[in-house]
Amino acid sequence: MKKTVRQIAREKAIIGIYQNLAVGADKQDIMNYVKHDDVLKEGLSAMTFCESLIDIVLKNKESYIKLIEKYLKRGWTFNRLSKMEQAILLVATAEILDTETDERVVINEAVINAKSFCDEGSYKFINGILHKVVS
Repeated sequence: MKKTVRQIAREKAIIGIYQNLAVGADKQDIMNYVKHDDVLKEGLSAMTFCESLIDIVLKNKESYIKLIEKYLKRGWTFNRLSKMEQAILLVATAEILDTETDERVVINEAVINAKSFCDEGSYKFINGILHKVVS
């Protein structure tokens, strides 16, 4: 099934936040990457959505990490997760808490991205954490 422009925007935001986590990319570096996507170039609203998610995560990253850590297994820290799991959780948490997007859609998209970018069982873990963030 073909991805929607919004799904592509969300995916690019996740990859951008991954770059921030992995190599310390700042917003300018991330947006330079995002602006080269041909699909997002065509849709101003999708580009705006992507940039908004990146802004929200970068602004609130520490508070989102603290929230996510509350729901990890005892003895686990956020840093124990893979960088991609971290990025997916951060973007989804931002979207759940700070946008009007339906929470079910956000969780479903996070699960789809986890199936694409993470280890085999990561999607179950991400699904569980995000359901706790919602409640």
